[in-house]
Amino acid sequence: MFLSTRLPEQHLSGDSKNIVNLGMGLVGTMTALVLGLLVASAKSYYDTQSTELTEMSAEIVLLDRVMAHYGPETQEVRALLHGAVAQMLELLWPQDSQRNPQMAPRAAGGEIILDKIQELSPKNDTQHSLQAQALSMAIDLGKTRWLMFEQGSSSISTPLLAMLVFWLAIIFSSFGLSHLGMPP
Repeated sequence: MFLSTRLPEQHLSGDSKNIVNLGMGLVGTMTALVLGLLVASAKSYYDTQSTELTEMSAEIVLLDRVMAHYGPETQEVRALLHGAVAQMLELLWPQDSQRNPQMAPRAAGGEIILDKIQELSPKNDTQHSLQAQALSMAIDLGKTRWLMFEQGSSSISTPLLAMLVFWLAIIFSSFGLSHLGMPP
């Protein structure tokens, strides 16, 4: 609206206002498309993380059950697994709201569990099979955890967000241009 006092009279005509409105419509459409892409990207990121967390939870429960079927000699490993899960939950969703969540996996806890599973001495074919399954599950859990950590970076593209903010600024500044020549 400040420009209305500075612009020549020919730029305040109805044709000029129509061109500004047409441009504003184009930029508005592009902004809507970019905003839709950003929302889709964020939703995809959330869905992926949610699916991987559900998968990981199921694998932890299954690993615990496989070790329980192995026999009483897995009590120490199961206790370590329970402690590692509790520690991971505290790191991801801390009880103290002042602390920030920590996404970085702690390799030492998973490696100790893996080492303890490898140290088991199977007495029959069933235990040997259960030990192999437990090792495979523990490795898969580690892979999933590291994958979640690596995917934990921002899912929103910074250049796309900057372009969206720029276009929104153009739209709002064009509102003033579309009202040029109108009395305040």
